Amino acid sequence: MKEEIHIFGAGITGLFLAYHHVKRGDLVTLYEENNTLGGVIGTKTVKEGLVEQAANGILLTNDIKFMLDDIGLTPLYPKKASKRRYFFINKKLSQFPISILDGTKLIYTIFLKKLKFHPNLNFEEWSNDTFGLSVTKNIIEPALGGIYGTRCKELHADTIFSKWDGSGTSTIFKEIIKNKKKSYGTVSFANGMGDLVSHLVSYLKPKIKIQTGISLSSISQMENLKGSVRICISLKNLVPILGNSLNPEETPNLLTISTITRFGETRLTQKPCFGVLFGKEEGVRALGVLCNSDIFDGRVKDNFHSETWIYPKLDGFSSEKEIEFILESDRAMITKKKEKAKAIYKTTWEGVFPAYDRNLFLCNQKFDQMETNWKKNGLDIQFFGNYRRGIGLRSIFETTMP
Repeated sequence: MKEEIHIFGAGITGLFLAYHHVKRGDLVTLYEENNTLGGVIGTKTVKEGLVEQAANGILLTNDIKFMLDDIGLTPLYPKKASKRRYFFINKKLSQFPISILDGTKLIYTIFLKKLKFHPNLNFEEWSNDTFGLSVTKNIIEPALGGIYGTRCKELHADTIFSKWDGSGTSTIFKEIIKNKKKSYGTVSFANGMGDLVSHLVSYLKPKIKIQTGISLSSISQMENLKGSVRICISLKNLVPILGNSLNPEETPNLLTISTITRFGETRLTQKPCFGVLFGKEEGVRALGVLCNSDIFDGRVKDNFHSETWIYPKLDGFSSEKEIEFILESDRAMITKKKEKAKAIYKTTWEGVFPAYDRNLFLCNQKFDQMETNWKKNGLDIQFFGNYRRGIGLRSIFETTMP
């Protein structure tokens, strides 16, 4: 039986959700405040090559492979050399920045130690208690900083691992196996991630109604619609609509993240690699850097090398010269030499990404409660987005599946 589905927000979450409902045969109307679709996901073509506006790839699974075939999009697989990944710890690059003893302790923790979340500890404190200081500082801190766009002290374990059992009855290994799906690695597309948006939009346009210039302004607006409602707008826009529905401790903290894509004549590292993650207190402002032209073909022109540096909010720095100085200073920490960039392109997203902290955990509990209450009253209204059940395009794709 066909359902009438109203989807508010035509970012990548809304597009994925619309795709799944089309495959079910539902009648879909997609509402978007802006005139363009895709949200933060997009690719800009400049004279030096491609500049990604947000994500540089998507983790390929069988479900995503089926979707790509369906919308007529061929994945671009990474180069073999991109398997190499570096940590910048103690002012030097390393692929495994902990001792053999600490590595042994890490293996023990993953396979045998019971997984227990502590609501009063931030992720840094919890990780120190669970894995030890060395593993936290040299592996977990830089890894999560690059993924979540902030430091571990701003994160919370039960928010990041929301699908895991942290009651003290399971192990990390068991939870990984329980939630694991076969993956073929990270892929992109010939013209960057913008291809994913454009192909999804082309596929959906003849099959659904798309209304731009329409914003969600109140709870009553969605409660009065006939059919099911799916809320896919960003938390930045959603929180004001909810108003007093959220208590202060349930109000999510929002992050501002900048990505700076740099084109230059030399590679960042001597050997090609996927990128570099930076430890805390290493003198580097960046959280991580992706070596784009080492990962995928077609990212650059004229034999340039391309890197995308990920920064938390850069307070007090706005001019191109100031931004370039910060980037080149960070880069010189790795290369031990100075080289002027051929071009840099900065993208800043104000408050688009949530902090995966305790507030977000409580916020999601409130959303669960709201959905349950609506259901009791005969309303089918649900929240979807990068704040619900995991970060990353693969997680968003899977959480939007029926």
